[in-house]
Amino acid sequence: MPSRIATAVATCALSLGALASGASVAAAASPAPAAGSAAKAPSLQAAVTGRAAAVDRCSYQVVRDDDSRYVYSVSGVIGGAVRELPLQKEDFVRFSGQWLKVAQVDACAGGQSQAPTALRITGKLDNPDGYDPSVPRTIRSNDLKPAASSVIPKAPAVTSIDRLDAATVRVNWSPAQGNPDQVMLMERKPFYSSEVGIWHPYTFQRDAPSGTTSMNRKLERSSDIPAGVRAHGYWMRVTKNGFVSDLRAEKPTEVQP
Repeated sequence: MPSRIATAVATCALSLGALASGASVAAAASPAPAAGSAAKAPSLQAAVTGRAAAVDRCSYQVVRDDDSRYVYSVSGVIGGAVRELPLQKEDFVRFSGQWLKVAQVDACAGGQSQAPTALRITGKLDNPDGYDPSVPRTIRSNDLKPAASSVIPKAPAVTSIDRLDAATVRVNWSPAQGNPDQVMLMERKPFYSSEVGIWHPYTFQRDAPSGTTSMNRKLERSSDIPAGVRAHGYWMRVTKNGFVSDLRAEKPTEVQP
């Protein structure tokens, strides 16, 4: 998709989607307050705030704030050396009303077997020629000591999707375990971007009230939706104590409208 159209789609989807979902769509493209705006020279570094935990022996989750001017990477301190870790999956996730970026990285890539003693987040300014020299070109976190895998909550499974009528389904899931802070039904469905006049897949986070194990959802059934984007997908996500369930384990259950 041309960059102009892609940008328009993202902008329109974020603004209109927030209304469609009761303000549950991420303002993912909105920049955070300018990191290091008080810096006097490019050499000064602004901190990135983050936390880390082991998901399992190889996968590590890093939760950080986001300044959309920067492109981020995660490195591991392993055996005294520092190396960048390949990204497995990432997404914006809402924690108590605050949108944060969650990345999961692979510490075992390349046959590595030693666990990192710390993780570091680095952000490099994208398109630096477009910014004043006072804006830091590189920002970093402090060393993040990974918490144990026990802090990563486990999302319940979608157990069934029942069709209530031609345009409505009821998504059912098993009870959440471990008293998570928030249970969310993730919904991927066609979304219409009026600015460029196309339908495209878009993912929404639907907060589930405490104790509930089902939610009714409306299907998009417009005849204008291309066949390739008609499918609706549903999966569960939970957050607890600043961490989110394993993003790699999210397997959408799809239904056709």
